[in-house]
Amino acid sequence: MMKFTLNSRWLAQRPYLVATLITLVLVLWMASGPSVAEQKSALKAQIPNHNEEQLTAKVKVESRFGQDIHKTIELYGRTEPDRITTLKAEVRGKIVEVLAKRGSKVTKGQVIAKIALNSLPAQLARSQALLTQREVEYQGALKLNKQGYQGKVHLAQSYAALESVKAEIYSLELDIANTVIKAPFTGILNTRYVEVGDYVASGDDIAMIADLDPLIVRAHVTEQQISQLSVGQVAQVTLLNGKQAQGTLRYIASVGDDATNTFKIEVAIDNKNSQLLAGLSSELSIDLALMSAIKISPALLALDEQGNIGVKSVKESIVQFTPIEIIKSDSDGIWLTGLGEQADIIVLGQGFVRAGDKVEAIFDTVDNKTAATTVTQE
Repeated sequence: MMKFTLNSRWLAQRPYLVATLITLVLVLWMASGPSVAEQKSALKAQIPNHNEEQLTAKVKVESRFGQDIHKTIELYGRTEPDRITTLKAEVRGKIVEVLAKRGSKVTKGQVIAKIALNSLPAQLARSQALLTQREVEYQGALKLNKQGYQGKVHLAQSYAALESVKAEIYSLELDIANTVIKAPFTGILNTRYVEVGDYVASGDDIAMIADLDPLIVRAHVTEQQISQLSVGQVAQVTLLNGKQAQGTLRYIASVGDDATNTFKIEVAIDNKNSQLLAGLSSELSIDLALMSAIKISPALLALDEQGNIGVKSVKESIVQFTPIEIIKSDSDGIWLTGLGEQADIIVLGQGFVRAGDKVEAIFDTVDNKTAATTVTQE
């Protein structure tokens, strides 16, 4: 008993020996069992390898074929008159007659309104009578001058008086002619500012006439588009009210707008019956070069990790991402280039696979003749 007590005290005074002993026992116990690597191998053998047994993703694929179409430029514009003018009074007086209705078609030279002559005819008659007198005086002065009885000064005064009367008569005849307001060209009398009885001064508005044949669609193109256009190209026009027409590119600006860096263009549309109106929003579609393109639904477009827009397709069971360029838009799909003459496009399941993934392609039953124009919504 005494011996055990002494040993306990001895060990209590040396705790590091106890710790060392316990550590040694644990090391010997761990060494006697299987290693950690062996335990992991055993555990791996017991648990199935899901990565190795992972199923290959299935995607629905359609074969799309290229067709020759025109690359197009699509623009937004507005219809405007070919020319427009506001007729103004050139003499003052009262409106005594109005001969054209608002909104009616007028022809070149047609009378729109008349202004009262007032005293203009009387002034013209007086000046014409004075002209006869001045002509007699000038002929007499000329005869006396030749005979040496009258100097050149008196002859010049007689000639000046004669020419003054002639100028006065011309001015009065012009004023009389200006009392009749006529259409300068064929067009539509869009607005009439006067009625019978109105008094107008020189410069007051009388009427506004617009020429709608041809009707002009004005739009603006970018710096990249301007080089692809030329005067004479055909343009398809779709108005906001649904009407469609065909026009010809007649004007391309040579100087761009500093604020927008765009160039103005004009497309002329035949409008002999004036059914198409000015001031309507419109869409322009101008055909450019002919190229091969594939038509798909916009829902089939995708983005890669860099943000490039493209389409996912399958080649030899591997998913491929191909960047594309949209060249034309229709109501039921878009035409794009970059896929070549034929491509097996993923139409279902593209959101679950990435470029480089191995997949099982299930081809949809699509008629090859219509595959290029069939649009599948994912």
